Amino acid sequence: MVITSPTLFARARGGDRFWKRRRVVSLSAHFYGRKRNCYTIAIKYVNRALRYNTLARRLRKSDVRELWTTRISAACTELGTKYPDMKSHDG
Repeated sequence: MVITSPTLFARARGGDRFWKRRRVVSLSAHFYGRKRNCYTIAIKYVNRALRYNTLARRLRKSDVRELWTTRISAACTELGTKYPDMKSHDG
């Protein structure tokens, strides 16, 4: 946004509120009912969803790590070796 005069600066101040609300509304677009339509209620549920999303990313990493270990140990059992022996050999 280009502001070239004090008058335009005074006019442009309202845009921040619009985009702040727009961001919350767009993040709540897939919710049902008042969680989607009412801004103040949507804020609460959007923050909650973002918090759970952050936690889920961390949990997904640990799940993938556990799956990786399970698959490697199953392959080692099939080949007749042990996972710790295979893990200790680097390169």
